[in-house]
Amino acid sequence: MKSFFKSVLATMVGILLLWTLLFFTFLFVGIASLSSTSTTTVSPNSLLELNLNGAIVERVMDNPFDKMFDNSNSQTIGLNQILTAIESAKTDDNIKGISLCINNIFAPYATIEELRNALIDFRTSGKFVYAYSEMMPQKSYYLATAGDSVFLHPQGSIIFSGLSAEVLFFKQLLQKLEIEPQIIRHGEFKSAIEPFVLDKMSSANREQMQTYINSTWERVCADIAKSRKITIDKINATADSLTLFYNTPMAVTENFIDGLYYSDEYELLLKKKLKVEKSKDVKKISLSDYSKSLKAKKSSSNQIAVIYATGDIMDKEGDYQTIGYNIAKEISKARQNKTIKAIVLRVNSGGGSALMSDIIWREVMLCKNQKPIVVSMGDYAASGGYYISCAADYIVAQPTTLTGSIGVFGVIPNIEKFLSNKLGITTDNVKTNMHADALSLTRPMSDYEKLVIQKSVENVYDVFLQHVSQGRNMTVKEVDAIAQGRVWTGADAMKIGLVDTLGGLDLAIRIAAERAKIENYTLVEKPFIKNFFEEFTTTLLESKIAKNMQKTQQFYQYYDYFESLSRLNGIQARIPFIITMQ
Repeated sequence: MKSFFKSVLATMVGILLLWTLLFFTFLFVGIASLSSTSTTTVSPNSLLELNLNGAIVERVMDNPFDKMFDNSNSQTIGLNQILTAIESAKTDDNIKGISLCINNIFAPYATIEELRNALIDFRTSGKFVYAYSEMMPQKSYYLATAGDSVFLHPQGSIIFSGLSAEVLFFKQLLQKLEIEPQIIRHGEFKSAIEPFVLDKMSSANREQMQTYINSTWERVCADIAKSRKITIDKINATADSLTLFYNTPMAVTENFIDGLYYSDEYELLLKKKLKVEKSKDVKKISLSDYSKSLKAKKSSSNQIAVIYATGDIMDKEGDYQTIGYNIAKEISKARQNKTIKAIVLRVNSGGGSALMSDIIWREVMLCKNQKPIVVSMGDYAASGGYYISCAADYIVAQPTTLTGSIGVFGVIPNIEKFLSNKLGITTDNVKTNMHADALSLTRPMSDYEKLVIQKSVENVYDVFLQHVSQGRNMTVKEVDAIAQGRVWTGADAMKIGLVDTLGGLDLAIRIAAERAKIENYTLVEKPFIKNFFEEFTTTLLESKIAKNMQKTQQFYQYYDYFESLSRLNGIQARIPFIITMQ
């Protein structure tokens, strides 16, 4: 009994110490956070330094711990923050130019294209954009070509080789584990189920993937050709030979870059451009500090709500990284708010739950009848992502956005043999009705159960077709011809009527304002991102995991894919494959 009380007392002391530690940690971080929110002053003749090494996502939560654990190679940056800074710097008399540091940017091509367009627009002010890197992967180089000049370390290289897409297949793994994937689908190109039943791409999947990467590569080459004044034939020949990887002097002679410089020499170039004496330092301001310097715009009686629908579509509440009831509620509230004159739905999703997609689609339809709603597609707006977009008044996509994938599927694994033969576990049950245990994971489906689920999938697909037909002013037959689960780039989607025009979030906002017939307005971003203290227990861990995963970026997509499979629930309208593009 004595030892028992000792254990209880020790536990209570430990808990007390833990809470004391947490209290002072919160207090310290809170004070640091408050002090860091003070306004930063921008000095005259300053340079905005954009260190974009790391992951670029739609939005990030302000985490005071980032500065404690951060290193420049694993940061996560919000696209909205970067675009706002570039737009503001364009008219800021104290900012004379932008310096890009992009050794390794982790973002899909649509995001990079949005950044390129913002930088090109910035240059119309007469200000300059320089890019410098020690090493330039292909995406970094693509972004760098938006600048006036591109510089590389003398011993650096440009990894420029074209695009490839890779798919993981689990058929042999499932066979070894004796897990039977029971597949129900509609759509010739709905290849999300292929990894479970095949060991290589089907001809239909190979066709759509080849078309997708060809369209994306054509856009990349066209942009580089225009910026660097190089022929597309030369660009492709250089990619085929991998010359830029080992022959950086040729990159200069062939006009791929403007010079090879050490970092101190690059500093001298900046001083010369800004007319700063060699003995003095260039006045630089970071993205985070410049963001603090920006004053909030005066609130207007007219508002445009930018609602971010980011991540998997799931049958739950959702947050700023996932899509659920929260997005439906935000659209509904914005529709009923008289101050909000128009809505821009920013979609960056490969889809998910067909049921939740329909719930959100309904809110878009209701909104459409009362005020303008414009969709801005990010990197992905496919399957469920397109489902929630199709009812909008107008759809804007980047040329390299992955969209379409109008199709549905269901996967019900049968793990009976896995449990029995691998783990020595068996099951037994009793039931009141013939199909009371339908959709059980521990026995194969009957033919009748498969038929019932197939009908459910067909019904969802038919409704999907009807929604797209109604929203895009096409016949159901016309939609079906371009559907079947097939994916398209934004550029190709516009040709077939799934998208109205090409551009970024800024264009979507302008179109929304025009349709609402307003000139002066304030932007409000929804859903609101919870503050750090509200999500302390989860965010710190997730942030650290994300940063560690970024250090091994080539593995992160596989982790994310496996993790997303665990969230499948019900019939899915989901992007058809995991795609790796360099």
